[in-house]
Amino acid sequence: MHEQLEEIIGIKFQDEQLLKLALTHRSYIYETPGVGQSSNERLEFLGDSILALISADFLYRTFPELSEGELTDVRAVLVRTETLANFAREINLGAFLLMGKGEQHSGGGQRVQASAFEAVLGAIYLDQGLEVARQFLLPRLDPLAHTIVTKRLFKDNKSLFQELAQAHEGITPSYRLVSQEGPSHNREFTVEVMLGDRVAGRGQGRNKQTAEQEAARGALVSRGWI
Repeated sequence: MHEQLEEIIGIKFQDEQLLKLALTHRSYIYETPGVGQSSNERLEFLGDSILALISADFLYRTFPELSEGELTDVRAVLVRTETLANFAREINLGAFLLMGKGEQHSGGGQRVQASAFEAVLGAIYLDQGLEVARQFLLPRLDPLAHTIVTKRLFKDNKSLFQELAQAHEGITPSYRLVSQEGPSHNREFTVEVMLGDRVAGRGQGRNKQTAEQEAARGALVSRGWI
């Protein structure tokens, strides 16, 4: 089964156990306990850093006209959960994941798919090195980054929503933290954006700032403002 995924991504692992580990969700460990079994969370942690390095290096070299703030905003769009989950779906990653029955029933949610993609990236780095990891990632980042920059899709959602909410409804949005879950190195925050006492949108992210941006984006989309 791993051979099929290796064929899809064009990489033959020297250490097959690394790839298996990258595909092992913690729900699988909970339901099938065994000596020496581990989940992909540590590889996800590593892959997140590799993703940040490769994307930052690529954006810096490719878009010299962008300011530091704009580069940060473009990268935030590139590495958000929704984008990574789309990358995972492109290589049919969900079909290869080891998950508990509950996660299997749902097919592995967006967050599970995104995390697994980062874990696979971390495994590629450990097994093949940074250059192979870059070659795996850049064909996915490159066209998306150019679309984001060309269409100016990286504009700060919070600022845009505040501007439009004040113009259309005369209300300044506020944000409230709904929940935070997961271990300290892999925490997920859920935030709601409020217009008065009404929930205008909800978002999730690895920190409050990202979750707020996602909540604002959801509010913009639901109102047809973007």
